[in-house]
Amino acid sequence: MTFNEIKKEIKLEIKTDKKVKAIWYWGLFSMIGVFILKWIRAKHMHLSEAQDFLQGTLPNFFAATGICVSIFVFYKLLFRTDASSSKKLIFSILFTFFGLILWEVIQFFMGSPMDIYDVLMTALGCILTAGFIKFLYSEKTSQKI
Repeated sequence: MTFNEIKKEIKLEIKTDKKVKAIWYWGLFSMIGVFILKWIRAKHMHLSEAQDFLQGTLPNFFAATGICVSIFVFYKLLFRTDASSSKKLIFSILFTFFGLILWEVIQFFMGSPMDIYDVLMTALGCILTAGFIKFLYSEKTSQKI
């Protein structure tokens, strides 16, 4: 299949398959969350200590969920072959987790402190996304959808 054929197939799948549509919206919400939090951070709004903490760590959570979903949904486009949902999920989670950890390490060498809470939020985002996708593709849920 050509790139354009795969792209059309994925678009159709997002429109017609309720599971893929739910995953797609989860990822879209996550990426919007990243941009909103980055915008709030740029405004230097210091509301409370807890909110400052969340402004610093939630972008990692939402980036992890958004990237993981993007790789899961567009797996076929990236590799020109389809795979089982389990294989796509494992690859998506590992790629996202290690990629964002690598980004933390790169930032460390650029002079920023490495924050363990960013790593934890990345892990939490990957775990919750995996749970959500596993739930949607479980046998009990598949029969209901």
